[in-house]
Amino acid sequence: MNIHRSAFAGRNFEYYSEDPELSGNMAASAIAGAKSKGVYAYMKHFAMNDQETNRMVGLMTWSNEQAIREIYLKPFEMAVKDGGATAVMSSFNFIGNRWAGANKQLLQDVLRGEWGFRGLVETDYFSGGFMKSNPAIANGNDLMLSTTGTLGAKVDYTDNPTVVRQMRTASKNIMYTVVNSGAYKNIKNVKSVKRPYQKTITTYVVIALVVVAILQVLVVLLYRKRYANK
Repeated sequence: MNIHRSAFAGRNFEYYSEDPELSGNMAASAIAGAKSKGVYAYMKHFAMNDQETNRMVGLMTWSNEQAIREIYLKPFEMAVKDGGATAVMSSFNFIGNRWAGANKQLLQDVLRGEWGFRGLVETDYFSGGFMKSNPAIANGNDLMLSTTGTLGAKVDYTDNPTVVRQMRTASKNIMYTVVNSGAYKNIKNVKSVKRPYQKTITTYVVIALVVVAILQVLVVLLYRKRYANK
């Protein structure tokens, strides 16, 4: 869903057009079609990944806000608002001097805040270096695309309450996307797993019901005994 800025761009075969409106309409239709079949489609690469050369070695993309919003973000905005997108792949490049995969203004303020996106954000293939999990989950990137789990894809400082809260938010975003897909189409056949506190509550409820039932029996017996003596 990035823009054909040059005829020589290495990813033009993956992208729709040089026109943001056309790209947005095509992407929104494709995503909506997939969603109707229970599939969540990742719109990528978010955002401004319009150059293949040096994109994995700290490529910095510079622009002004008007051009960013009207050209480079427009297809993604339409995919969220018109197509109902619930999954995003962030990009390797930096926007200015900040990696797109840990960019709060992009992933939190614009994507979730302004556009109302609900779902998960995943990195492009995790290669380490400037890509780090902790800044990613702190700024709205929920999932690291890593087949090995190495190169820094693991979240560090998991005993830190702030990091734990960020991990919970990321987990919630991931689960929201999966639960609202075809993966849970036959949810009635999935065995429910209760958490410890739920088991405790259930135990207390059962005990309370038994006590109430015993008291009711005693009341009936005492009532009948009382009137039998008369």
